[in-house]
Amino acid sequence: MNTFHIRYQSHDIPVTLEEENLFLVTLPWKMLYLVRKEDNEGATHWFEEGADNETPETKEIGTAIEMTGRASE
Repeated sequence: MNTFHIRYQSHDIPVTLEEENLFLVTLPWKMLYLVRKEDNEGATHWFEEGADNETPETKEIGTAIEMTGRASE
């Protein structure tokens, strides 16, 4: 497992790479498993595990993960 931090809503948030394209995000108010998926056009989308759509929250957190350069590890 690989743990790193992102900034989200003025918080330093720990993120753990659980397996390829699955991230455990430890927000102060909840634990969130994010899944990184790529569509058939190559665009990246971020879903809460078990959900079938990207939300503004998952997109923002996913973008922060991508900015660290660790989304592809």
